[in-house]
Amino acid sequence: MAIQARRGVRTLAKLAGGASLAALALSPAHAQDAAAAPAADDAIVVTGIRASLERAADIKREADQVMDVITAEDVGKLPDANVAEALQRVTGVQITRVFGEGQSVSVRGLQQVRVEVDGRTLLGWSARLSPPENDQLGRSSGLDSVPSSLFGRLEVRKSPLASNAEGGLGGTVNLVTPKPLSFKEPTISVRAQGVYSENSKKFEPAITGFATTKFADGRIGVMIAGEYQKRTSMTQTFERNNFLGRTYTGTGGGVFPTPVLLQYEQFTVDRSRLGLNGAIQFEVTPEFTITADALYSKLKTGRRQDFFAFRLPTGSNPVTNRVVEDGMVVAGNANGTVTTAGQIRNEPTESFLYGLNGKYEGDNGLTIEADGYYSKGTIDQTIQIITLQGTAAVPGAFDFRDTTIPSLTLTGPFNPTNYASYNPATNGVRSNRLIGLLDEYTGKLDVSYETGGVTIAAGVRYTDLHARSNAFRSQVTPTRAEIEPFLKLVDAGDFLSDIPGTFPRSFLSTAPTFDYVFTRAQAAEPNPNANGRSTLLPNLQRDYDFSEKTLAGYLMVSGEGEIAGIPYKANAGVRIAWTRLSVDSYVNVGTVSRLVNDKNRYTNVLPSANIAFNVTDDFLIRVSGSQTMQRASIADLAPSTFFNATNLSVTGGNVNLEPPISTQADVSFEYYTGKSSLISGAVFYKDVKNFIASFVTTGIDTNLDPQGRELTFSRPENLSSAKIKGFEIGIQQFMDFLPSPLDGFGVIANYTYSDSEDSAGFPLVAVSKNSYNLVGLYEKGPFSARIAYNYRDEAVFEFSEGRPSFVGSRSQLDAQVGVDITKNIAVSLQAQNLMPKKSATTEYSNFNTTALNSYALSERRFSVGVRAKF
Repeated sequence: MAIQARRGVRTLAKLAGGASLAALALSPAHAQDAAAAPAADDAIVVTGIRASLERAADIKREADQVMDVITAEDVGKLPDANVAEALQRVTGVQITRVFGEGQSVSVRGLQQVRVEVDGRTLLGWSARLSPPENDQLGRSSGLDSVPSSLFGRLEVRKSPLASNAEGGLGGTVNLVTPKPLSFKEPTISVRAQGVYSENSKKFEPAITGFATTKFADGRIGVMIAGEYQKRTSMTQTFERNNFLGRTYTGTGGGVFPTPVLLQYEQFTVDRSRLGLNGAIQFEVTPEFTITADALYSKLKTGRRQDFFAFRLPTGSNPVTNRVVEDGMVVAGNANGTVTTAGQIRNEPTESFLYGLNGKYEGDNGLTIEADGYYSKGTIDQTIQIITLQGTAAVPGAFDFRDTTIPSLTLTGPFNPTNYASYNPATNGVRSNRLIGLLDEYTGKLDVSYETGGVTIAAGVRYTDLHARSNAFRSQVTPTRAEIEPFLKLVDAGDFLSDIPGTFPRSFLSTAPTFDYVFTRAQAAEPNPNANGRSTLLPNLQRDYDFSEKTLAGYLMVSGEGEIAGIPYKANAGVRIAWTRLSVDSYVNVGTVSRLVNDKNRYTNVLPSANIAFNVTDDFLIRVSGSQTMQRASIADLAPSTFFNATNLSVTGGNVNLEPPISTQADVSFEYYTGKSSLISGAVFYKDVKNFIASFVTTGIDTNLDPQGRELTFSRPENLSSAKIKGFEIGIQQFMDFLPSPLDGFGVIANYTYSDSEDSAGFPLVAVSKNSYNLVGLYEKGPFSARIAYNYRDEAVFEFSEGRPSFVGSRSQLDAQVGVDITKNIAVSLQAQNLMPKKSATTEYSNFNTTALNSYALSERRFSVGVRAKF
């Protein structure tokens, strides 16, 4: 079956390529410039839900590839405040949330998606909820780092053109900023909102501004946009567990997966986000335009968190009175180690993107475009923690079969609220700092020439990417007396109040301050290098200096014409990418850290072809075939090692990772039933080689942990090949056939089915088999409303000892209402995450929902705003 599947996708890919090449050879009547998406320079005049859907449908219809589009309802007004949450309404797109906000997307089941801003890379860090000190370092900033108001259009490209930059295994998301020469007249827009978060009980601001004008008879345009948001939220969690094999002797003995850690944790997260975007355009001649633009984003995330943890023993027979269901220990008694801690963490991140573009479009068929940009991302993360540990092992009874999260009942003399039951943990006062830098220089040149009804395009792109991470950690075991002023009693009424169950809700934690923790830890373990980037002790195992240079070139032919009276447009091409990378990191040999250099290089040849048939004026059929690739994330490639002494976890990278390659084919249709209404569907197949996933093992490493405790190791590997097949269908329809005022109703509904399997027979990481969106709309006169429901089912997120661990199914309901008070003034109300328990993130082991690894519950939030446009 696997051989037949591979042959099938190759046959379909060849069919698309052959059909495109054959069509291009038939002397098409009109040339089609495939180097750029249409409508990018049209005058921006749309307002309102219906008009934005109409414009998006026009762009989708004229696109040279399989693409879905979301356009702003008005200047600086995408349908959601968060880019990822706006994208989740697109057929085939699923999102991942962190701190209750959308952060990243997957397309047709693959989370390896390239994110661009105007075709350029926006570098940056993206914070994760867990693990707590290991940030997601990919090749682009998280979608939560930039406000959606800076963009006029969001594009999801599901099939590539040879002219598109490589790097999106599942697809490419392009965030398009508005340009000043696209506006007919000077425009100013201002919006002010207040956002209320239910559990944190904070009402906080979000302010947006936009202005553009033109000079010199409309030949010079200037635009500036900005947004500031602040939000305090609360996340209630059960965290960081895993089920690992433990040996049991005696009657009914054997090796059974057993829980490792029961940790109950609450985060209060304070986030402020600033985004600025500006552009200057100069139409030198009607054929030649120069554009200079810049984007700046700053995201400050501060966390305060408390946790209570019960760690089970690791030897033989760790659990007595054990209950085994589906081969896993889900209840029993154990003598565990209790730890509690308070932690403060701050991680300001910044992203910069500066670009210069020149484009010449001659009336002789020649088009030349040169583009250069510099992208930079920075982080300066600090963590201060004070940890307590029980004076002796604590007897406890646990049961994962209880409601929502596992129950934990402690027995014996241990009193979780009494300091006499605790000692300061070994190295329990710890100060961490992470200083990171990402920067990239890129230049590209594209040339196309139309002759005889055919357009020939070629181009070259060079990228020089650099990443550096420097980690520091100083720690000390304090006396009981010195940390007594920093003890804090967690009140039962305030801890995980929205999660039912029996577990310690009142316990002694700590309230660290930066001054005490940093000063005390630094004094105990100072940096011996007086000229270092921090006065804390270097944590060299986590350091790396990464360099990657890529050179890519392409050749593409495109055109349009008729076959048997059916109009078509087609393109076919090939892209070749050369990649060379080098990384310096440290390897521990005993107590000595030794600097080593690792290198890797590879070359990829990526063909692509697209053909679209206009069967009627309103009905299109598209066929596409291509190969795409995704370079491993920088965090996955850097062979550094990070040991988390609190969670006893070890993570690191693998410089020898090969880029996954997807050979894919797509057949889709689009039926336009009105200006803003359409029905669309697609069947797709992807055959992925060298797929990357985290592989989890356990062991002891006394170089990392002199106490010789069992550690959990997680490193990325090219684990397998994989196949994804599926279909998607969507409808976007306003009820124009109904009498007024009912003709204002509309619906957007879409469903995606993605069936994935790797070479071991397991589902692919991050692929939900079923996902759908249902959006109800109303727009009539000054009134508009929208209610949106999103659902995705379970998906694998990692493998532990060869067994898959899953993220459970989840859904979210949002609503918004808007009223135009006058032509220039509008008010709006929004409600997000109306069903928080349905949107909660759950993780569990080996298809067994009882074997819970984590649970995270976010809160509802509401906003009210006013908007003025002139």
